[in-house]
Amino acid sequence: MKKGIQFGAGNIGRGFIGHLLWESGFEIIFVEAREDLVQLLNERKSYPLRLLRKDGKEEDLIIDNLRAFSTQEQDKVAKEIKEGDVVFTAVGVKNLPFIAPLLAQGLELRSREGDFLNIFLCENLKDAPQLLRREIEKYLSPTGKKFLEERVGLVGTVVARMVPVMGERYGVEDPLFVVAESYHHLPFDAQAVKGKVPEITGLKAASNFPAEVDRKLFIHNLGHATLAYLGYHKGYTYIHEAIKDEEIRKVLDGAWEEVSRALLRKYPDLDPREHQELVTDLRERFANHLLLDTLERVGREPLRKLAPEDRLVGGANLCLSQGIFPHYIAIACGAALAYDCYRDEEAMKLQKMIQEEGVEKVVEEICGVKTESELGQAIVSAYKNFSRERKEWK
Repeated sequence: MKKGIQFGAGNIGRGFIGHLLWESGFEIIFVEAREDLVQLLNERKSYPLRLLRKDGKEEDLIIDNLRAFSTQEQDKVAKEIKEGDVVFTAVGVKNLPFIAPLLAQGLELRSREGDFLNIFLCENLKDAPQLLRREIEKYLSPTGKKFLEERVGLVGTVVARMVPVMGERYGVEDPLFVVAESYHHLPFDAQAVKGKVPEITGLKAASNFPAEVDRKLFIHNLGHATLAYLGYHKGYTYIHEAIKDEEIRKVLDGAWEEVSRALLRKYPDLDPREHQELVTDLRERFANHLLLDTLERVGREPLRKLAPEDRLVGGANLCLSQGIFPHYIAIACGAALAYDCYRDEEAMKLQKMIQEEGVEKVVEEICGVKTESELGQAIVSAYKNFSRERKEWK
C-alpha cells in the first residue's frame, strides 16, 4: 500500500490532504507538533470529516488507515520519509524551518537508495518551495544536497478548499472533527515535479503555475475580501449573507470582471471559458450557507490585505498594468480602509493610523499608491463614502 506523509494535522491537513490521500487508497502518516492530537489520532486511528457541498447537502465520512507521529520522534519520522511515496506540508510558512531538520534526516536516509520524492507545499506562499529548500540544505551532507537537487521535487500548490473555523456552530464536540467544503482540486506546479507523481484524487498539474497563483489571489482571495469588507459595512455576519446583497454583488462582479480581463491579457494561454467556469463555481461556493464563514474571519488583518502585492491593491495594480482601470476594486480597497472591527487588532491599528496621519498618507504608506493618481483618488473617495455613512458606498 502506498504511503503519504502529511506534516501538520490541522484543518488543511485533516480537512483536505488527509481526505485526498484516504480517497486515493493511501496509508496516511500525520506528523504533528501538538502531542494531544497525535495521541488522539493514534488511539482512535480515524477521525470524522463532514463535507459541505455547494448544493446544500452534507456528507459525513470517517477517515481511517492512519498513524501519527510527534515532531519530536525524529528517527521514526525519518524512516517514514525514507519509505514514503509522497510528502505534503500544511504547517504554516513560519513553521517550515522547524520541520526542515526532520525532512533533511529522512532525505539523507532516502538518498542511499535514490528514489524520487515529491514534497507538495500547501502553504499558499509562492516562494514556499525556495524557503524550504534553503532550510533543508542547512542540515544536509554533500550527498544529501545532491540528492535534494536531483531527485526531490519541492512543489508549490494552490489550496482553495475552504475549511471554516469550527467553534460550536456544527453541534459536534469532538477535537478531531473537522468540517470542510467539498471542493476537490489541488493545482500544483508541474514544472517542479521530479520523477512521477503518484495517482492522488484532486491533484491537478498546472503547466502555467504563476497563472494559478494569481487566479487564487486575485479571484478567490480578492472576491472573499470584497464580500467581507462590504458585508461588514452593511451589518452582515456571514459571507453567504453578503453575496446575496444586490449592491455588494454588483461590486463583486465588477471587481471580478476587471481582474479577469487583466489575467486573460497577462496570461493568453488561459482558456477564457474555463476561467469563467471557475468564477461561476466560486460564486456558488461563496453562497454556501452551510459553511457559516464569518466576515470577521475573512476580513481579519486588513493591513496585510491592503499591501501593494496582496489581493486588493495587488489586483488593482494588475489591472493597471494591463490597461484596465479598477473602479470596483478601488471601492473594495476603500471598504477595507474603513474596516473598524474592534475585535481585530490590525483593524484598530489601521484606524489609529488614519486618525493620526490621515487616510491619504496611509494609502501611500500601506497601499503604496500615490494619492494624486487616479487610483489613489478613487480609493480615498471610496473610503470617505464608507466612513461617512456605511450604507452609502455606491
